[in-house]
Amino acid sequence: MSIKRKGMVLLVIAVAHFALSRLILPLTTALTAQAAGIPDGPGMTVTLLVRATKLLHLPLVTLALYPREWFPGSWVCVPMALNSAIWACGIYGLIVLYRRSR
Repeated sequence: MSIKRKGMVLLVIAVAHFALSRLILPLTTALTAQAAGIPDGPGMTVTLLVRATKLLHLPLVTLALYPREWFPGSWVCVPMALNSAIWACGIYGLIVLYRRSR
């Protein structure tokens, strides 16, 4: 595979991960707020969304492996983008290993 093609695959994976990471936050927040008044608790949907949010934001954002004062407000997108790049490299590596094993 050419370097350009590898770069495009990595970019597509990173953008998809970044978009999912950004979309899941408001969804989780909204459903958690709705579930706050329910006596039975948040339910399976909210629990799964919270776990998916933590997974998508692992390792940089979940573990806060960046100085928070450097990225106030909307600047949190910078470590989120780096996090997505890490995920893209990992997913691409798994794809390569899968193809080689076949």
